[in-house]
Amino acid sequence: MEVAAQSENRVLISPPKIGEILLYFTAPILLIVAGFFPIVAILIIPAVLPPLYLLYRRFGPYLPLSCIVVYGSVSLSLDYNILTVVYSITLFFAFCGTAVCMQFRPLQYLPAVTAAVCFAVVGAFVGVGIVRGAEGVPVGDIAAKYVIGNKDDRIISYFARDYYDNEKPERGQVKLKPTDDGYDDAAAKSFSKFVKDEIEGYVWYYCIHCGAMLGFVGFFTALFVNGRVKGRGSSQFCSRVGDMKLPRAFLWTMALPATVTGILLGVVGGYDALSATVMHAFCTLPAAFGCYTLLGFFASLFKGKAAVAAHIVFVIIGIAAIVFPLALFILSILGVSDCILNLRFWTEYIKNT
Repeated sequence: MEVAAQSENRVLISPPKIGEILLYFTAPILLIVAGFFPIVAILIIPAVLPPLYLLYRRFGPYLPLSCIVVYGSVSLSLDYNILTVVYSITLFFAFCGTAVCMQFRPLQYLPAVTAAVCFAVVGAFVGVGIVRGAEGVPVGDIAAKYVIGNKDDRIISYFARDYYDNEKPERGQVKLKPTDDGYDDAAAKSFSKFVKDEIEGYVWYYCIHCGAMLGFVGFFTALFVNGRVKGRGSSQFCSRVGDMKLPRAFLWTMALPATVTGILLGVVGGYDALSATVMHAFCTLPAAFGCYTLLGFFASLFKGKAAVAAHIVFVIIGIAAIVFPLALFILSILGVSDCILNLRFWTEYIKNT
């Protein structure tokens, strides 16, 4: 990794500005927050990757890797939490993938983003595997145990209560009211059963989804930071992203086989989780990436103040795709449409007519 760090202007030439120095401190601060609040750390970890990569470009790999190691070791020594294990290992792999993906040539964006995503996904699987081995029980039971053990957490309590209140009681079962004794225990027990079934069926899906999102964040972060090092502004960044069009071969090599496989698994029955995982990994995620590059192309068309607004919208849509599955699904549909219709070509055609 040190060789990779030395290539392509590893050390920033100009002295760090105040804004850059402040960004250095965001990484440890965010990691401290993630350590204290592991329930919400899944939303914090993607925000940690950009300042970690900036530290990597300025100082090399040892400082950001030390931040990750300290985050994991200190958090686990103070309070063993299975989520911290998964997040720290996934972040470690995602950071390594981000460093590796930028060693490809600029035109080799597909291998680059694939490397970033694969590293992060493997990290998620390794993290879950370590927890599974340490606990010695299936991941569904681990998740259910975690819910019961942390039932007093405000976030878990909120979702447990919401699930229990909307759950239809089984025949002969008495549903407790919030004012009744034992309500919190009943809600946590009911919610833990739901979480157990969900994790047992969709653990592969969630590992692939979260790992891919982290890999995309790392790839675009590295692309932006490296561009800034070379004196390229945000408009050139959007232009570079806009050139990363998915080849039409994606339709018959990945999207179509994944769709057919997903439909067949759904028809057979009993493989809903596997069907959703295949569709998500080989169709939804790549197509969403293709759509996001299309948005970068549209953002690069604006000039002046309108360009600033377009770039802000570009970033907001990316954050929305990470946080909201519906936004990611919509992007994937548009990505497939772009792959079929070549919207970039028609946009340029209309623009120049």
